[in-house]
Amino acid sequence: MVKKLRGMRDLRHIDKIAYLRPNKRFYEPGYAHYQPTGELLDLVSPMLEDREEPWEIHRSDVWTHVLPAKRAESDRLPVQGWKIHVSAIESNCQDVLAKVAGMALQNNIQFKFANDIETLKMMTSKRWSRGGSGKFITLYPPTDEKFREIIEKAYEILRDDVGSYILSDRRYKDCRCLYYRYGGITQLTRILYTGEKQAVILSPDGEKIPDHRTPYFETPPWTSDPFPEEQADHAELTLNNGRYLVKEALGFSNTGGVYLSTELATGRECVIKEARPYIELGGNNTDSVSRLLQEEKILRMLGGTGLVPEIYDSFRDWENHYLVEEYFPASDIRLVMLESSPLVDTKPSLASSQNFYSIYKNVFVNALRSMDRIHAQGIVIGDVSPKNILVDKETMAVRFIDLEGAFRPGIDEPQRLHTPEFRIPSKGRELNSTYDDDTFAIGVIMLYAIFPIAAMQFLREDLFTCVLPTLVRDVGWENTSILSIITQLVNNKITCSQAADLLESSPYTIEHPIKRHALHGPDPIKICNEMARFLVSNYRLEEIYTVFPVDPFGQRDNPLSFGFGATGVIHALSKCGFDAPLPAIERYRSELSNLKLEELAPGFLVGSSGIAWCSLEAGDNGTAQRLLKHANNNPLTRAHHSLYFGMAGIGMANLAAYLRLKDRDYLDAALGLAETLIEQARENERGIYWEEDGQVWIGFGYGQSGVALFLLRLSQVTGETKWRTMGKKALQYDMSWGRELEPGNLTVPANADDAVTYEHYIEEGSAGIIKVAIRYGMWGNDLDGFIGDIDRKYASFAGLIFGLAGFADVLIDAYRYTSDEKYLAMADTSLQGIIDLYLLKYEDGYATPGENLFRITCDYATGVAGVMRTFHRRVNPSEDEFCLDELDRLQINASDEQALKQVETLSH
Repeated sequence: MVKKLRGMRDLRHIDKIAYLRPNKRFYEPGYAHYQPTGELLDLVSPMLEDREEPWEIHRSDVWTHVLPAKRAESDRLPVQGWKIHVSAIESNCQDVLAKVAGMALQNNIQFKFANDIETLKMMTSKRWSRGGSGKFITLYPPTDEKFREIIEKAYEILRDDVGSYILSDRRYKDCRCLYYRYGGITQLTRILYTGEKQAVILSPDGEKIPDHRTPYFETPPWTSDPFPEEQADHAELTLNNGRYLVKEALGFSNTGGVYLSTELATGRECVIKEARPYIELGGNNTDSVSRLLQEEKILRMLGGTGLVPEIYDSFRDWENHYLVEEYFPASDIRLVMLESSPLVDTKPSLASSQNFYSIYKNVFVNALRSMDRIHAQGIVIGDVSPKNILVDKETMAVRFIDLEGAFRPGIDEPQRLHTPEFRIPSKGRELNSTYDDDTFAIGVIMLYAIFPIAAMQFLREDLFTCVLPTLVRDVGWENTSILSIITQLVNNKITCSQAADLLESSPYTIEHPIKRHALHGPDPIKICNEMARFLVSNYRLEEIYTVFPVDPFGQRDNPLSFGFGATGVIHALSKCGFDAPLPAIERYRSELSNLKLEELAPGFLVGSSGIAWCSLEAGDNGTAQRLLKHANNNPLTRAHHSLYFGMAGIGMANLAAYLRLKDRDYLDAALGLAETLIEQARENERGIYWEEDGQVWIGFGYGQSGVALFLLRLSQVTGETKWRTMGKKALQYDMSWGRELEPGNLTVPANADDAVTYEHYIEEGSAGIIKVAIRYGMWGNDLDGFIGDIDRKYASFAGLIFGLAGFADVLIDAYRYTSDEKYLAMADTSLQGIIDLYLLKYEDGYATPGENLFRITCDYATGVAGVMRTFHRRVNPSEDEFCLDELDRLQINASDEQALKQVETLSH
């Protein structure tokens, strides 16, 4: 079963925690910079000596591969087939590897194993993919017959060993560390339109089928389990011999699930937490089961206090351990605060700030007193974060949940679990959490509850001395004790009890939130110059790094892309009047010339058409033509309709090429894409739209608005009004989803099925719709409502496509098309937000954090390059080249000679 997306933006989400360790400034893939130890390699290497035929051993990513040095035809592995997986734990992994490696080499079976014990522990950690977890060793039998023979031999030597259960596989007999599944053996991948490489297998007729590593055993239709077992037919999922009926999965991680359940005998609702053995391996043979048992012990100690969920039951079912807890209808503290905060409103009122203060005060008085009472029991909570605090909206009572990290210092084994931004970040500190960490965490959560930027403390040492006062002032709480309380908590100058007393008894006066002023702080020219200095100071030439530090999505799929790679950085520098350093340009050009086009998607934001367009802007017509040829003749060219990933963006790049190169082939390519778009479009009373797997995306990046922009520009180039007519219908479809969540403002969801989550940004949301609507000249009440929605100082990130810079960018567009100064004033509000919240000042220039705020990114879509371009446009309100605004200066009829002369004039 494939998870349904809330929005297309989810496709570019990568867990950034894995990118934090190597560098304090930039996201870098953690494992690529890790140096594995030799304890496992040294165990296997001697086994390869004195063999008749030489074998080799080498490392690649997390794996150490063992295979014949000279592979004869008989040694070649099939593309796919049955493979054998062996799991292990820290205490037995060396013995298991020695036995399996010896057996495999004796039978000439190729295999791989995790590089070292730390890698094994990482692959069984909570954050590791559930479908890939636990696979310590993989054996590759060359035939089905050999598979049956080898798995039985493995069983004979491993039958008494243990390891974690491999969810994607079927266990062999009763051996608790031996598994098998059907899947790819030699690496076979295909590129998706997002740029991601997807593992595939081949059907009997040669069709490429996704090789999904699902967290459950499944076989492709053309094969079946070689060791079939009679499976019980479970119409309902029950636990503990039918005592509990599972109603809903509240969440999953590699350690197990959390389930909303009913106790059938009483009808009582409860929450059941599951722990899988030998997952999340820690010191002293701890794992997820021992942690759940520790949590149970702590919860029982705190039973009857109302501070934590009550324990109803605990049991083992099959091999897993379960803890049954009280269910209570409550919301986590994040939702309670977000729903009430005036900082997320465009027109916050004094009343909204007063109401928010009342809620905030009640919640945190209760939270602080609750933490104080837990500490009084001699318990360190350990992992204190907003998601672990639930609030009853009616009473504002607070309960702490998920106490896997809790322990009694000097009595219990410390669990060493924590959430990075909610723990004292001092360098070289001890690993065990302390009471001071809990106190620090509740102070950080108090900041987070005003606005969620706590993760930025990794980049801003002045978060609590510089940014926090801005938050307090903007929310209207300067004349309260909030600033003092938070500052003292994070510096451990007061206890939780003292903080609660201060919060409860201090006099206060609430003021009107977010008072608007003229743009102040560093002026936009200085910011632009300093950001350029930062970019040119932080290129890299070492192969292990990308040319510029970029978002993990770009690092994984295409570090040269326009949106998330070096191309966008170099383009932004050029448009702002700066040159990228020559060594960076030379490396970029070298990588561009050696680019494997078959591994490149065609899309504008992530693939060849975006790089081609930037190459045109740079005057590198040869590269542009080579890459546009790839984009226009790619199997994925028509795989998606959108501006960012699909036909609309590729079509726009072709129009840009036609305007600059005057080659009719590019116009024909754009026309062909437009015809396909219209053929695939659906229509209803809202307008025309494009559907993907039953979902309809809304907005600029992935919805109808981006397509509408392409059709508008095509109409202007060809002189054919039908394209504009169809484009307007597409735009009207997106606009029809506007909802008045705040009086007078219109906001849209990311997809037509989501009536809960609404967005404001260019990528998804109001800003992107405005960007197209003003180019259609659709001024009026509806557009005013959308524009009102982006008149904001606060947004989760600073970046261009999903942050504050995007609001300013669109409002600068509005100014360009109207000359109305009010739009520049509105843009300044968003730019002031960047200056006050996100502007990082270093010796080598200014920067902004990337998405999730842990680290800086330099790319165009999420990072410094796009923000710099926006500040530059504020000073010089130029056309948006990627909207082909030049066409608004001239209507082109591409069918006659005069038009070609106009095109030639335009291109210069």
